Amino acid sequence: MNRTLATIGVGLVTLACAAAHADERYARSTYGSGMYFGASAGQLIYKEDGLDTMRPAIVEARLGQNVNKYLAFEGRIGGGVNRDEVNGTSTSVQMLYAAYAKGILPLTPNFSAYGLAGIAGTQLRHNYPDFNTTDTGFSYGVGAELKVGNEAALTLEWVRVNDGSNTGFYYTADQVAVGVNFHF
Repeated sequence: MNRTLATIGVGLVTLACAAAHADERYARSTYGSGMYFGASAGQLIYKEDGLDTMRPAIVEARLGQNVNKYLAFEGRIGGGVNRDEVNGTSTSVQMLYAAYAKGILPLTPNFSAYGLAGIAGTQLRHNYPDFNTTDTGFSYGVGAELKVGNEAALTLEWVRVNDGSNTGFYYTADQVAVGVNFHF
């Protein structure tokens, strides 16, 4: 987890530095109201008591609505690209889905930080024994968005998708991803 947090921190600092030097003529001020859609790719970091950490690759699509420059609502759906295997145990992501309220903090006209809170679910496939786990619960995260044009923005985020509290055993599923949003 410390490596993940360090990676996110370095990414946020890099995005902030880039935002401070971005060319203003290619970007509007903070996005106000309006819809956006996007996609992201990353890893689901799966940790279960007694097992090594597994990191299957994931992709996700999102559709959102900015209420104003400080608040948006967002729906997401995605799945796994591959499975990860460590010491004979494997996990793959069959499906990810979420609905979030997104609190936005504009830091410059081109760069904003945000927090997510809502409901998310995962459907995971394991080989120990061969079974599926489906879990839905409270989800939260943080991210940053860097505008790279009038409509496009790059994103970097960490999300606690769920903590496995509904399954009878303890696990955590964190998502680390980079993506792009298109505002219209």
